[in-house]
Parts: sequence; structure tokens; C-alpha cells
Amino acid sequence: MATIDGGVRELDETRRILGLSQHEMADLFHIRQPSLAEWHSRGVPPARRASVGRLYDLARTLDAKIIATRIPEIVRTPDAWLDHRSMLEVIRAEGVAPIYDYLARLFSYTDDRR
Repeated sequence: MATIDGGVRELDETRRILGLSQHEMADLFHIRQPSLAEWHSRGVPPARRASVGRLYDLARTLDAKIIATRIPEIVRTPDAWLDHRSMLEVIRAEGVAPIYDYLARLFSYTDDRR
């Protein structure tokens, strides 16, 4: 979750892990790039820190389970299990909860033929 730096470290680390541009990062929070720049200089507004923390936790989960260089492509690729939307589109529209459900389904896939 957000730390004493006002959530800025989490923003930066999330952007790095997911391979997001400033515009894409701002879009996830339904803000414009100048507002995101303000968050960097003044800290994330308290009302938004939980959202930043949840996205950061998701980014760390992806970083732990997926080869880092593949994450930017994976989060941008539409998938049938996400109604032909990308992870970024789902996060923007619905938050991170549906992505955790999606990942649970992906990571629990087993081959019943054994």
C-alpha cells in the first residue's frame, strides 16, 4: 500500500513493471497527464492512495509470476476470458478485482489428462 512518500514510489514502480507511458498511467486513474505530474510533485491525493496501492499490488503479483519483459505485452493483449478486452481496459473500467479472478483462472489451469 501507499507509503510515506505519498504513493509516488508505487506509481513509478507500477508504471515500470507494466511498461506504461505517462498517458496510459493517467488513463487508468481517469485523470490527465498534468494531474499525474502533480501527484508526483505533491503526492497522491489521500482519496486515491488505496487505488494506487491496489494497482501496485497487482503489478507486483504480475512481476512475481510472469517474465518481466512479457508483462507490457500481456497487459495490452485482449483475451477472450476478459470479453476480448486487455487487462488495462478492464482495470480502467472495473478496477483490479476482475484481473485477480482472471489470473486465478489462468494460474490454476491444469492438464486433467495426467
